[in-house]
Amino acid sequence: MSWILASTLLLGAALTAGFVWYERAQPSTRMLALVATLAALAALGRVAFAPVPSVKPTTDIVLIAGYALGGAPGFMVGAISALASNLFFGQGPWTPWQMAGWGLIGVLGATLPRNLGRVQLAIACGAAGLLFGAVMNLHQWINYSGDHTLPKLAATFGTALPFDIAHAAGNVVFALAFGPALINALTRFRTRFNVVWIK
Repeated sequence: MSWILASTLLLGAALTAGFVWYERAQPSTRMLALVATLAALAALGRVAFAPVPSVKPTTDIVLIAGYALGGAPGFMVGAISALASNLFFGQGPWTPWQMAGWGLIGVLGATLPRNLGRVQLAIACGAAGLLFGAVMNLHQWINYSGDHTLPKLAATFGTALPFDIAHAAGNVVFALAFGPALINALTRFRTRFNVVWIK
């Protein structure tokens, strides 16, 4: 089995598991609307910053969605934002990798310690940018390197390093600018979802 086929099957299984996980959680219509809104915001953020290579608020929004709403909603925000934004950038073999990469970041957001400070959140968002870059570097190596040697893997990561650093740095700036405010807003929304009015 080739590297490309094996990775495609693995990605397909991971994405299917993520969608099934979210579906089995039986999200309310309000949660569905919030997830769709966040995915649209993340996608639009990517499109809006397209002129600036690798700098985009998408990763921050996805990580914060997972942090504030949980792993399954975070996964959905990440996966859908990749799919939706590629309606502008173009779909291709990179799309499932982007969906999986940002979906993973949404899940990992839910594992972060509660009550993160602004600086801690910024560091987490910077690390998430490097993680997403690593996922996409693996995509490049598996799909385009030919013989999949370790020197080519190292070259792929080395060539992408300036872009990955720009992505991480942009994430830090975005997190410092709006991260805590977005967390507070999403936390309030989630609290309201759990309110039961007694007549």
